[in-house]
Amino acid sequence: MGLERKKTDAIVEWDTVLYRWPGGDRSFGPVNGSIQAGTWIGLIGPNGAGKSTLLRLTAGFLTPESGSIRIGGQPVHRLTAANRARLVASVPQVLNTQFDLTVAEVVNLGRLARRHWRDRWGWSGRTLEPEITEALHQVGLWELRDRPFASLSGGEAKRVLLASALVQQSPVLLLDEPTSHLDPGHARHFLNLVQQLVRHHQRTVIMAYHDLTTIGLYVDQVWVIHHGHVVLSGPPDDILTHPRLAEIYQTEFLRLTHPRTNRPMLLFP
Repeated sequence: MGLERKKTDAIVEWDTVLYRWPGGDRSFGPVNGSIQAGTWIGLIGPNGAGKSTLLRLTAGFLTPESGSIRIGGQPVHRLTAANRARLVASVPQVLNTQFDLTVAEVVNLGRLARRHWRDRWGWSGRTLEPEITEALHQVGLWELRDRPFASLSGGEAKRVLLASALVQQSPVLLLDEPTSHLDPGHARHFLNLVQQLVRHHQRTVIMAYHDLTTIGLYVDQVWVIHHGHVVLSGPPDDILTHPRLAEIYQTEFLRLTHPRTNRPMLLFP
């Protein structure tokens, strides 16, 4: 089962992308394929399989040994950082919370790529731009807007970085384990917010995720990454029932159907 082949209207395209991890002979890829705008892709696979590597390559944080990645038809690795930021936003798995900034100032960082260098800050005095205010309300952190970012919990910091990605308004959003550190209520709110971005604003989302119980409830396609290769891809109904999952994860799963949505869920037996 392969990835969707390239189309002229694809928002993200991978063309024979190969990356070698430093200090060894392990490699990721080659990856060929494309996805259309308004699609939510869920990346699953064991630890160390290459999910974060694919996200970092797509974001332009890593440079492939060969091949190319295009977003909106533009080669990611030939763009300046500011121009990449207009195309793709990223919420990382590992957080650096040692910023000497407030919550509102961190969210405002997402606006920098879209401003003239003379007008880099999003407020005058105490008045925030509407986009920043809306994003803070969306992630439920308006009341913490003046709190030092370094003082936040891991879950609060994740929500701040999502708000920063929202105001960036890039067509592609990359999420690396976005609900880690979040309690169940905030995790559900987070995923519902991402779903609205996909369904109503045609954002394209690529998300690395470990929770096989909930991933099938949200994403349009599941890609299984194993030993640096995309070994399975397709709709959740097809992938989450595939017999190779037990081999890849070295454990058995119990497949259930959600009673309201009829979408697949995997549990340990």
